[in-house]
Amino acid sequence: MAERSARSTSPETEGGLAFRDPAKRRGLHFDVLPMAKLEVISHQRKASAAHVKRVMDSVDRVGFLAPVVVVERDGSGYLIIDGQHRFLAAKELGLRRIPAVIAPRDVARRMLTLNVEKEPNIRERSAVALSIYRELVDAEPGMTEDDPEVADAVQQAHYVTLGLAYAASGRLAGSQFEPILRKCDGFMDAPLAESLPVREARAGRVVEAHRLVRAVSDKLKEIGAWHEFAGAQIISYANPLKRARKQHSFDETFDKLIAKLDSLGEHPEKALRGGG
Repeated sequence: MAERSARSTSPETEGGLAFRDPAKRRGLHFDVLPMAKLEVISHQRKASAAHVKRVMDSVDRVGFLAPVVVVERDGSGYLIIDGQHRFLAAKELGLRRIPAVIAPRDVARRMLTLNVEKEPNIRERSAVALSIYRELVDAEPGMTEDDPEVADAVQQAHYVTLGLAYAASGRLAGSQFEPILRKCDGFMDAPLAESLPVREARAGRVVEAHRLVRAVSDKLKEIGAWHEFAGAQIISYANPLKRARKQHSFDETFDKLIAKLDSLGEHPEKALRGGG
């Protein structure tokens, strides 16, 4: 509930009601916006048809009670940053207008890293982080990567590296590499324009390691020793940071990881014996 509301006179909105977020005391607006002026932001992951159907059923029973959250798009409409399933359900139901909270631009990126309907997986988090990161590179190329605004927007530096790696290799098992990346792939004290090529090179090393894991897995299949958790076991065997507690150098870590994976070429069964 708004503590106090009034007819908005801001030119950035359709009209609606102005109120303050009770937690941050930030000025917000509420309005019922035309569907034709709404668009789902590209960072959103692929919608679930089953979830859209559930939302449609809910709207049929009780009405459209939960507003979407939007940000103004250069005076030509609004981008939905939270609520794509509600928007798609409204479209399927033929609704012409839906309720919306209009958020200021400075909170849009933070909202994109959240999802109140379903916890995103590592591939989805990485895709969103990479998309936001690329926007920041275009908008603020001189901003350092370790600036709090970047960290606030993408959450974890290694999500950007994984986003690039997923783009290069769709079959990447990113969740298996994440424990290693958490310990060696932090934010850099360098401008974003310079950091992006470094991240692209790091993503290439992740893809190279992935390729070697697949090669070892294929050899295990040839000798009848493969099982469904073999990939994770291979990475665990080769992981040079299994007992590490502090941050380490990315290059040194992946040099060791790739060398260890490469050494399994002649004797892939070593990966299944533990140790390392």
